[in-house]
Amino acid sequence: MGRATAVATLLGSALIAFPAFSVDLTVARSVDADGLDPQKASTTQSLQMTNLMFDTLLTMDKDGSVHPGLASAWSMSDDGKTYSFTIRDGVKCHDGTTFDAAAAKASVDRALNPATINPNLSSWGPIKTTSVDGKVLKLTLSEPYGPFASFLTSIQAAFICPSSVAGGEFKPIGTGPFKFVSWTRNDSLKLEANPDYKNVNPLITNPGKPHIEKLTFKVIPEAVARMAALRSGEVDMVEPSLEEAADLKADNNFKVYAAELSGQQMLAAFTWKIKPFDNPDIRKAIGMAMNRDAYASIAFEGLVNTANCPVAPNLFATDEALCATWGVKYDPVAAKALMAKAGYGPDHPLKIKLLVHKLPGWDQMHQIMQQDLAAIGVDAQIETREVAAFFDYMKGVNAKTDGEPAVWTMGMSGVDPDYLYFLWKQPGFVNMGLNADVDKMLEEQRKLSGDARAAKIHQIEKYLMENAYAIPLLSPGWGWLMASTSKVDGFKMGFMVSLIFNDVTKS
Repeated sequence: MGRATAVATLLGSALIAFPAFSVDLTVARSVDADGLDPQKASTTQSLQMTNLMFDTLLTMDKDGSVHPGLASAWSMSDDGKTYSFTIRDGVKCHDGTTFDAAAAKASVDRALNPATINPNLSSWGPIKTTSVDGKVLKLTLSEPYGPFASFLTSIQAAFICPSSVAGGEFKPIGTGPFKFVSWTRNDSLKLEANPDYKNVNPLITNPGKPHIEKLTFKVIPEAVARMAALRSGEVDMVEPSLEEAADLKADNNFKVYAAELSGQQMLAAFTWKIKPFDNPDIRKAIGMAMNRDAYASIAFEGLVNTANCPVAPNLFATDEALCATWGVKYDPVAAKALMAKAGYGPDHPLKIKLLVHKLPGWDQMHQIMQQDLAAIGVDAQIETREVAAFFDYMKGVNAKTDGEPAVWTMGMSGVDPDYLYFLWKQPGFVNMGLNADVDKMLEEQRKLSGDARAAKIHQIEKYLMENAYAIPLLSPGWGWLMASTSKVDGFKMGFMVSLIFNDVTKS
């Protein structure tokens, strides 16, 4: 690996030596991207790669506030239907061409084109027309769409350069911090620093091009082989398993990173159409029995945090302290009393299913949860399925109005609380939609902005929690861990587990 030459400067009588930094970084991943076109990518692994090469119109700080990106300024009309984005001066595509308002319009038009088959098309909202006025990109919507600005910060809303699609075959040409060099599928992806990069993302300190000159991602499917490569120095960073991350965290030769800004939220939900889970007191008792601190510290090795809200921490309007006043707290004594009042106890347990899917840490969490429920008179039988099969199965289960009741766990991620709409607006995600009152609130929050929208989101969360339709558990919860040698410094993980290498150095 190449190393920058150490520089010594004679200043007066003092000799100051600047440390040498390696300019190469190699990262081992378990699986490869399925493509490098950000408007076609659907997997997290793909979006993590495209996010390094392509920028977004806006950016998001750690408190969920929206900041400039490719747009240096933006405004919304009084009726909430027209957005105007002033494109930053001097932005260059990786091939040297200028990224201007016309280029931005072309990118949006392609993202919206049904022929693109964009898996995130619906998230762009009800855009009716796109136009350019000098340096300004104008997007006109058919109706107000509150989540719009937040969405434009996400890795799903990356902007491509016109030259990416010139000639028909897609080429990964963007404006991001790293430029595409080569890609051998299921083997390696090679990138290099963009020398013209100017950063405006508030999560990043480095104002210019990345310190790392060459960034290589190697695919090493076997966990044992990835760890061997890290320990031998063959690679600098890896995606560790949960167990490996716990071991590395205890070793001063390594660092472990958890995506605290993931936008991920883990929840427990109910087949509430089936008795006795139509009774909110029974749902509350189940929630009061769940020891989230134990799930975090034991099942997830202390590498996640407990959560109070149905929406992940750090997103717009999320207020963990406020949610704590609405939701149930861990109180097995009170939970047992509620169950006894409903006629359940050790001699007459409530028999339910605990429906789960396979993910690291989740298996052990559910075993602890099963014991928690047994302590209040609930006999929970665990049924585990693979992720894809699980959600197909839950779609049928949640549609039923009779049968054996079930508690089930799930995770959701995003950059805006609007995923509440996706989950609970009838028919809802896997048929978990609730009722007309909730539908109305979910529709209303989409047409509001600022404090008014925040208040409506709080109203929705309060309803979900006071009626115990949602029991917040932990955040984050899947694909959120990275590890490196102690020589690596400055690595961060952003929203939706994006990988941020702009500030990275390696001694």
